[in-house]
Amino acid sequence: MRLHHVNIPVPVGRSGPIAAFYCDVLGFERISRPTSSADGVWLSIGDGGQLHLSEREGSNQPQTHFAVAVDDLDAVRVRLTQVGADYQPSEDVFGTGGRGFTRDPAGNRIELINGSPL
Repeated sequence: MRLHHVNIPVPVGRSGPIAAFYCDVLGFERISRPTSSADGVWLSIGDGGQLHLSEREGSNQPQTHFAVAVDDLDAVRVRLTQVGADYQPSEDVFGTGGRGFTRDPAGNRIELINGSPL
């Protein structure tokens, strides 16, 4: 069994710039999506997993998040600084060499884990 995708809300009209954040900072890639009534962007996160950005009205729960294992947390932190995104280090509970949190331009919380916790 594996996780197929995570769907997160983004403000209406903002899925393009928010997708650029994920592509530029975390290395995700845009993929095609089926035509539906809701606007948004789909991204590949590698290993067959996907992140779906769905344009919706409303706000997010502040602690809701998803976690991404990255190959080089220090390099991601540099890219976060370059785009003006905040980073809050957190206890390395997985013992992988680092962990912390950031938010995308829509305010969605992202946990970043150095290496693979599995």
